[in-house]
Amino acid sequence: MTVRDLFPFFAANPDLAYLDSAATSQKLGSVIEKERIFSSSFNAPIHRSTYSLAFEATEEFENVRGKVAGFLGARAEEIAFSSSATGAFNLLANSLGYVEDPKSPLFIGEGDEILLSRSEHNSVLLPFQELSRRRGAKIRFLPMTEEGEVCGWKEAIGEKTKVVAVSRLSNVTGAFAPVREIAQEAHRAGAIVVSDLCQAVAHERTDVKALDIDFAAFSAHKVFGPTGLGFLYGRKPLLDLLPASFFGGSMVESAWEDKRAVYKKAPWKFEAGTQPVSQAIAMGPALDFLESRSLDESDLTRRLLEAASIRGVKILGPASEDNRAPILSFALEGVHPHDVSQFMDAHGVAVRSGHQCAQILHRSFGFPSSTRASLCAYSEPWEVERFLDLLSAVRPYFLKGR
Repeated sequence: MTVRDLFPFFAANPDLAYLDSAATSQKLGSVIEKERIFSSSFNAPIHRSTYSLAFEATEEFENVRGKVAGFLGARAEEIAFSSSATGAFNLLANSLGYVEDPKSPLFIGEGDEILLSRSEHNSVLLPFQELSRRRGAKIRFLPMTEEGEVCGWKEAIGEKTKVVAVSRLSNVTGAFAPVREIAQEAHRAGAIVVSDLCQAVAHERTDVKALDIDFAAFSAHKVFGPTGLGFLYGRKPLLDLLPASFFGGSMVESAWEDKRAVYKKAPWKFEAGTQPVSQAIAMGPALDFLESRSLDESDLTRRLLEAASIRGVKILGPASEDNRAPILSFALEGVHPHDVSQFMDAHGVAVRSGHQCAQILHRSFGFPSSTRASLCAYSEPWEVERFLDLLSAVRPYFLKGR
């Protein structure tokens, strides 16, 4: 049995080269089955009712919290469930906006600086832009090299820097960022460090303690799990200090008519309302698979980068497979990315076209959009071969040999 055999999608689409895993990965059969079993056999509310099925559902839910923590090298009480990574970063930014004590390490005020890399996904960029607007802080961007790699952080981080947000792995360039080195500099300046791990967790063993990250998030659907589920990691002392910013049932200890409510401790104070229980429980098998998978993607990455030798192709990112994942964004001279994508779709290859939710980075490269091919654990060499063959044919087809 191959890795691909574990994913029912490929039995239904055996001839499709699916090269859009950075946008959403396919779901493991065990994930689909786990959610079906929960929904049909022990669906019950968690953390509320006192009958046996509710206890079983709660135990399964909390077991997954522990698995997520172990997967990231964290503690269970440092993981909060959310609707997605987008939801997690919005929760974080909104909660930072509730910090009132100027002495708190999480306080952001007038004239403070939030420092971002230019490769940040809009799910990180926009919540922090809104936070800066509400608190009178300034957004600044780290420099980058011509190949889109983060640089210049020692000079950029200063006494006014309160937050440094750098994705561990860019969804555009496919390059890993030196998050640990950046974090060390940021902590010397008293800043907190936030990292988007959505792409990284599919391609490396990600240890938040080793990377020295304070807050991070990732989405289940990018690592073979269900949609509608994400995870927020927060270093325990900071997560305890972070105020709640979304309110309702389950996250409150006591509520009164005439005084402020008392909320639960972290991470449960961040989990108001009914959580995505079936999705969370279904994530267990995906985490087991992630722990057991091979991480050697060098051959696929090397072959994918051969796209650079095709006439008219401009790669957005490093040309070397070193410190890189098999995520390739490119522009094709004279052909719109949507045309590239539609041409490939007509020949059985699914790729992404657009700005990849990273408009600032694309403008920095001088292109409004790109085409992206992204691989992961179930990708096979024949898919890359078909992609490269078609890429060689796109330009002659649209430009009639020019």
